[in-house]
Amino acid sequence: MSAQAPILLLAQVDDASGEVLGFVLDELTRVGAKNVQLLSTIGKKGRPGHVLLVDVDPADEEDVAALLVGELGIWGYRVLESTHKHFEIRRYQVRLELQLGDGAIHQHPLRLKRILAGGVFVRAKAEYDDLVAITAVHEHVPVAVLKSAVETAIGASEPGDVLRVALAVPAKTTF
Repeated sequence: MSAQAPILLLAQVDDASGEVLGFVLDELTRVGAKNVQLLSTIGKKGRPGHVLLVDVDPADEEDVAALLVGELGIWGYRVLESTHKHFEIRRYQVRLELQLGDGAIHQHPLRLKRILAGGVFVRAKAEYDDLVAITAVHEHVPVAVLKSAVETAIGASEPGDVLRVALAVPAKTTF
């Protein structure tokens, strides 16, 4: 872990395709960005552009800067003074026991987060990538439905090793 607090970089991008921007977003994470946001903007003379916000440890700034100039051709960027207020995040690895409408129970690994503010539970979240992997196995279960059911089942208490969720979904839905 870095001894220094992360810094926030702001880069203005005025000439990059969607494909290049998508590639850069992935690469920023690979070279150390903690968080990345890309905002669509309208610049001078009504030209479309983007503003890129990158949270990064100071030790990784040089690698991020090299990527930004190399891939996006930016001429410079701003380092913004900011303070990040962070909630307490507790992470868990559980086994999801998913009972579907046919009565069968399916088991899947699932990562969860519980968010606390001042030690008080605020919200639970399931890892989206895990939910997508589970719904890939059960094609008739929408990700949004599974997410809602799982996060409701987590509740305010500490999860155990197993999280049980039942969904009354039909075997196959056709439209």
